[in-house]
Amino acid sequence: MCESGSWGADTGSDPLDRMLKLAALKDQIARDQYAVDPDVVAEALIRRVRERRAGPASVSRGDARSRSGRAPRRPS
Repeated sequence: MCESGSWGADTGSDPLDRMLKLAALKDQIARDQYAVDPDVVAEALIRRVRERRAGPASVSRGDARSRSGRAPRRPS
């Protein structure tokens, strides 16, 4: 079962660790022993959206400069 805070939700940076986790998940799915909790999935999706919006890479239009704020171009 995939539960909140379980190892299934963890995405480690070690490629071997990731491969082992994926193999275990595939095995559980093949034996019909893997169940998805829709509440946990919804929480994870909401958490990712919030993290992306709060991240330093996001820029709002309010922070952007308008074209009128630029220096005039030199004539060609």
